[in-house]
Order: sequence, then structure tokens, then C-alpha cells
Amino acid sequence: MSNPSDPGVQLHKLTEGTFLYCSAQGNILFGCPPEILKRILSLHLPMPDTVVVPEKLHHFHSSQASLEFPLYHFLFVQRGLERKRPFQVVATPRQCEGLAELLRVTVVGPTAEQMIEAGTPAHRAKELYRETTHMALKNPDNAGKPYTIKEMINFFPARQGERCQVYPARESLAALFIERVDGARFRVLYGEDAYDIDMTVTEEHVPNYKIRHQPFDKAAGQFKLIVLGRSNGFDPNDPANGYLLNIDGRTVLWDCPAYLHQHLRALKLDATAIDAFILSHVHEDHIDTTESLRDPPFELYTTPEVYYSLLVKLSGVFGCSMDEAKRFHNWHPIDIDRPTMEIAGATFQFFHGVHAIPSLGARVHKEIDGRKGLLHISGDHLALQMLDRMYEAKGISKKRYDQVMGLLDGRETLVLIDAGGGPIHGDFRDYLDYRGRVAYMHTGLIPNGLPEGKQLVTSGQVLDVLE
Repeated sequence: MSNPSDPGVQLHKLTEGTFLYCSAQGNILFGCPPEILKRILSLHLPMPDTVVVPEKLHHFHSSQASLEFPLYHFLFVQRGLERKRPFQVVATPRQCEGLAELLRVTVVGPTAEQMIEAGTPAHRAKELYRETTHMALKNPDNAGKPYTIKEMINFFPARQGERCQVYPARESLAALFIERVDGARFRVLYGEDAYDIDMTVTEEHVPNYKIRHQPFDKAAGQFKLIVLGRSNGFDPNDPANGYLLNIDGRTVLWDCPAYLHQHLRALKLDATAIDAFILSHVHEDHIDTTESLRDPPFELYTTPEVYYSLLVKLSGVFGCSMDEAKRFHNWHPIDIDRPTMEIAGATFQFFHGVHAIPSLGARVHKEIDGRKGLLHISGDHLALQMLDRMYEAKGISKKRYDQVMGLLDGRETLVLIDAGGGPIHGDFRDYLDYRGRVAYMHTGLIPNGLPEGKQLVTSGQVLDVLE
């Protein structure tokens, strides 16, 4: 990395192979490993509006194209589109196409036709598409229709030796160009200055927080939930969502957070000891696609539309076809219309939550030595008030509205509920009067003083599900 001579330019090394270039023209992130937004937030640095990714998009278990949360910050905090400035990504020509699809299924979600082709029943695909379209970010300049990825993002294809202009000259500022020197090395050309940036990665990245776990207790006779992470992609102090279940000696992984392998090392648990992997949806704070790979492959349980979205993401990161991406997991389809499904010796009842893209929740039944356990995992799911508004606006059918409003029946021994707040997550206040135990997740911001039986989970915590 060469040092800038222009006093208006700053280069910050964030992690190995990852740099933030800041200038009056804009802020460019070179390299995009998992949860890099958390590192930038913790350092109180400017947020990027442009991301440059290396030719190889995976190193040491982790994706190097974790674009989702830098994009979210640009859209919802920086309000980039309101300022008529799209997000920008510099990649190889082939990567541009794959990353556009990756971000489409992650941010916008699959179309009804794609869900049906993947195997989702037509009636359910149409319901899900109706809901995700209602919740999508709308373009006021296009009759209020949802933004497309092409409207949100400018992709700049650059082969080795090629350069692209990411910022045009304006007022007293010179144009800014990025040149790809080779797969991991780039040059920034700004006015009369040139800055060389090497994004080579030779060791695994570490998260912005400490991973703290006690050794995993996989003994039989238990039904316990272990919190890998409780928070989201904007929280620099906590891991994002992921849970392990010990179901009478069998191990189930619910979602796959960034740095899963480091979580497992802290737990002293080998990935091959996990009997099943359940994926609720493909938002980046629930799955780092490359962390979900295991040899032999995980026994993956998810619905057809979520699996389709996962294949799109794997295809984008590994530069392979979607058919080739199927080799990464042994997929077991979840049929939402089936009353129950047996996984790892427990009875699962799956349901679709209401979220920005198709998302799953589950009710998990297991009785051990006469003690009953019924774990309700909401998955990512709207607050009740937001559901009411959505129903009034005809964004959700009456059948679906009635279904999701009646998911809890009072028999639960533990409720793990989305309390992330905002326009696409739950509200902890909805469950303060629930008579049973409630564990809040997807946030670190709930105030103290919760009623008895209500708690904000903490990373590393172990919760007993049995009554």
C-alpha cells in the first residue's frame, strides 16, 4: 500500500487485505470480508459508497464478497439513492453478473416464477412474493415500483490491466480511476497521484468482537439452545445470528453466522459432529455461504425458495453454475404444508415468517424423560403493529395474517423471538405480557428492567428448553 501525498486523501488498513480509501470524491472499500461494516463502525471511519473486490472471493472459510451490509448502510443510513447516487462495485466481468444476482436474491428476493421453478408450491410462492414486494424499497421516480438491483448499484467490470472511472471530475475535483493490476492488486489514479493497494489475504480474518463460549456439552438427556450470536450486521460488539441445539445428544445448527469455524473452535466442537444444518434465510447476518461448507457436506434443511437463493449466492462467490453449487450441501427439502418433519430425533413444525425475503421459523418438540420441550423460533419476523399495517395496506392475505398472528399457543417452554425493531423486524414489547419464557434476539439494544421470564440473550449463553 502506497501512502497518499494528497492531504485530502486517507488510506486506512482495516484488516489484512482490506483497506478504506477516503477522499473528497467518495470512500472506496478495497476488500469486503465478513462483517467489515462492524470494523468500520468501531473505528468511526467514513462509510464506503464504492466496493472493490478481489478476483478470488473466498479465503479461509469466509466470503470476500460480503457486500450486503455496506449496501444497506448506503441505502438506509447514507440515503444514497435519495441523493441520486447508486452504490458502486468494481469486479471482474464475470463477477459483476454473479454479484448482481447474489445481491438480488439477498436484498429483493426471488420472483414468484423462480420460487415455483425451484419447487415452492405456486400458491405459497405468490403469497411470499406479494409480501416481499410490499416490503421492498420503492423507487419514487418509477411509479413507486420496487428498486431493481441495476437501479441500486453500478457495476464496473475490470479485467487485468483495465481501468474504470468510478467518480467523474466535478467542480475542483479530478476524476478518479481504479486500475486492476492483477487478481488482488489495484491502483487508484486520482489527479496526479497514484496509490497502490494489495488485497492479498494469507491468513483468516478475525471478527471485531471476542468469541466466548464454554465447551459444547453434547451429552444425551438434554434439550438446550446455545447462542452463537444474538445481533445483526450493524452491531460492532456482537456476533450475528446463529444457534446450536443439543437435542438428546444430537446437534443441530440453526443458521450459519460469519466466523462459524472460530465459534466451533471455541466450543471445542468439530463441524462433522453437527447432524443437521437448518437455514432460515439468506440474509448475510444469518449465513456466510462459505462458512457453511463442510467435508462431508452438511445435511441441509430448508425450503426450495431459500435453497434456490443459497445456490445463487454460492454461484456468485465461487464462480460456478447453480447446478455445480448443489455439491456443497446435501439438501433435504422442507415442505411448509406438511404438518411435521423429523430432524435429529425432534419434531419440527416449520412456518414462513413475514420478512423482506422468504424466511423460516419453527416449533421444535421433544420430550425427554417425561419432561416436555417446545421451542418456538420465530426467525426474522415483523412486529405485530407492522403486520397490522401491512394487512390494512393489502400487503398480506387474511389467511397468512391470521396464521402468523396465531403462531404462539401458550404451550411453549421457550420462545426465541425477533426483537430487532425497525421496518422488517420484531418488537420486544409485543411479548412482555406473554406468560411463558421469552428470549429476545436479533438485537443488543433492549433496555434493562425486563419482566421476570423475559431476557435478551447473550452470545455464548446456554438456555434449557425442557420444562
